Amino acid sequence: MALLISGAVSLYAQNLIPIAITAFCSFLSLVYSHRHFMAQYTPWGGYANLVTLTRLFILIITACFYTYCSEWVLFAIFSGVIALDVLDGYLARKLETFSDLGLYFDMESDSLLVCLISMILFLEDYMPAWILIVGFLRYLNVFVFFIFQLKPRKEPKRKYASYIAGFLFFAVLMPFVLPQNLYFPIVTLASVLVTLSFIVSFIQYLNAEEI
Repeated sequence: MALLISGAVSLYAQNLIPIAITAFCSFLSLVYSHRHFMAQYTPWGGYANLVTLTRLFILIITACFYTYCSEWVLFAIFSGVIALDVLDGYLARKLETFSDLGLYFDMESDSLLVCLISMILFLEDYMPAWILIVGFLRYLNVFVFFIFQLKPRKEPKRKYASYIAGFLFFAVLMPFVLPQNLYFPIVTLASVLVTLSFIVSFIQYLNAEEI
């Protein structure tokens, strides 16, 4: 909810600092509330969670200063963040440090990544306003659950959803390095696929609730 509001403020102000501050405060609060759990790991938080927190820190700093970065610098930064996403998953599997908190951290950092890139693509006139729907899908989903008082539940992993997410990460980077006639159809296709994936997931949730 807070990220939706701060996102709207950022778009109105054409400045990503409001949403960056909100994201920082949200994740700081989350880490503080789970400080005892994080202290169980060595080093503090565990390697995988520390990599995820590093991703979040990079995203927040980039959101504040992206206007000073060239297209290739933004491409390099966001590519690095995606590479760290792969690394934290590898570390969690390798060191067997899976946790619900780690999964939540990872999911929220992915959501913030797509959200910030979509806002940059819109504010810098790479993409039309509908790209914001894709960027805020995760937060809109949470908002719908809150409004209708639906209880979130752990869903089984869908392999195709991982492929779609990977394609979306790839697609939203393309505007920084390709001409519009090449990147536009790629981003459009990825956006349609991820939106359909969210719709299918929500329908499956409703069907499961009726059983």
